[in-house]
Amino acid sequence: MRRARTTLATAVALTASLAASLAVAAPVAAAPDSPPIPDDALARFHDQEVDWRQCEEDLLRTLECADIEVPLDYADPEGPSATVAISRRAASDSDRRRGILLTNPGGPGQPGRLVPVSPEEVEGVGIIGDDRVAEVYDLIGMDPRGTGASTPRADCGTDYEMAPPRPDDAEFSGLTRSAIAYQRACAQVDGDVRPHLSTANTARDMDVVRAALGEDRLNYLGWSYGTYLGAVYGSLFPDRLDRSVLDSAVHPDLIWRDVFTLQAPAYSSNVERYTAWLAEHDDLYDMGATPEEVVAAFEETARRLAENPREDIPGLPEGQAYGNDEWDFLVGVAARYQGFWDVFTQDLAYFVHDVPFPEVAAADDPEPAPEPDPVLSGNTDLQTAVLCETGWPSRVSGYYRDMREVREEHPFGIGVIWHAPHPCTFDTAEPVEPLVELERDGYPTGLVIAGEFDAQTAYVGGPALAERLDAPLLTVEDEGGHGFYGAAGLDCVTEAVDAYLVEGAEPADLTCPGMPVPDPRANGTFAAPDGDSGAAGEAVARARAEREAPPLSVPVVR
Repeated sequence: MRRARTTLATAVALTASLAASLAVAAPVAAAPDSPPIPDDALARFHDQEVDWRQCEEDLLRTLECADIEVPLDYADPEGPSATVAISRRAASDSDRRRGILLTNPGGPGQPGRLVPVSPEEVEGVGIIGDDRVAEVYDLIGMDPRGTGASTPRADCGTDYEMAPPRPDDAEFSGLTRSAIAYQRACAQVDGDVRPHLSTANTARDMDVVRAALGEDRLNYLGWSYGTYLGAVYGSLFPDRLDRSVLDSAVHPDLIWRDVFTLQAPAYSSNVERYTAWLAEHDDLYDMGATPEEVVAAFEETARRLAENPREDIPGLPEGQAYGNDEWDFLVGVAARYQGFWDVFTQDLAYFVHDVPFPEVAAADDPEPAPEPDPVLSGNTDLQTAVLCETGWPSRVSGYYRDMREVREEHPFGIGVIWHAPHPCTFDTAEPVEPLVELERDGYPTGLVIAGEFDAQTAYVGGPALAERLDAPLLTVEDEGGHGFYGAAGLDCVTEAVDAYLVEGAEPADLTCPGMPVPDPRANGTFAAPDGDSGAAGEAVARARAEREAPPLSVPVVR
């Protein structure tokens, strides 16, 4: 079967995905308990002078940057050290400044120095605008140890093959061999560093940052993986945490495999909602009068693309093609963002109805995207190191069984990616320390946020983390997106978070609406099935701009 990892430049944009797999928790060697580290052992790190400078990277040009020295191994603070790269956007109202707001965008494996960038100043970048939070906090971004500009950087010197959503049995052994080879390479190249690339050590680095910046306590805003990181910090240093917001919560009892195996059914839940909407608008899109008929149309499209991948997509590099694997991904991604269903459906319609894409004038043909700056890009090697901090199932036959089930039950979206053999399946290193037990004692009341249909961190994680921390839960209903404060633009969420972070308003359980489901007839954002877009093309273009629709892209699984 022909498989092409490609970029769809005009109607659909594909981005590479950090990926892995999961199956059943296997026993691992017991990790030794880690005794508390006395502050005097870390005095030279806490008392270091911070040398702020203008950031070198163009996307960070509006920020200040600095490097913070931290122990590589907190059990041996006199041993080798590492550096953690941070960025800062100073509070715009210095008279009202109430400290630092340290942020984490998720991952694991994502650098964080971009987070404080104002989207009003650097287009297409940043999460927090020039709003109330930026007035009173110094916004601090941090590249977790092992990624971004922090050193040493996790680097295995190779990569492993990401499973497609529903691979054939013949592909299973190749995926397994790839994971084994990758894990061996990591052990050989990064063996001395990888044991120290953990969530607990990143939390300890956060506390060194706090102390080095001269703050008695830090405030925290974390998304996705960052919710678990924030909870670990609050459990290790409860008296040093002030206000905290944990957005798109990770389930605290499912670290790590089971957090990600929940993604496949979550994508399917969104596909069910999306196909029902398409069936309601069959007179406009002609994809099926029932959800079952729409799914059948999607399956027929997948079969057609498996036999004849498309090469006629504007902006697609020569020699690349677009096949069934990419199609399976895109259906799932389109389904989870109901606020853009009408816009994304126009992209998918060219495939379903097997009609040509509209021609793009040479002047409008997009330039190839520049290679991403590795210092500002996600790091699969760090992601893998962190995910291996817990045990993974070791029986490959169990993975294969799960893959066969999942590809039938959840074909669209993430599919079997997190059910395929993962490098952590073959990790033989003993853990340096156990996971930090999340504790409520002394942990200040924060705010946990979860989306009802979040396909990356399933909703069940929200109530579970809120209960564990005895924190209020903000539920975003009828919403399959991920990351609800900041760039998502949900007013109800923004108002609640700002009131808490800025004014100290005691948070309470709350339900906020997600993005509204569009009315394509009222918006004019639909085209005839024969591909004659006419005025609909202009309406879709306007809708993309007005709603700031993201590119329809391969899912990032963090």
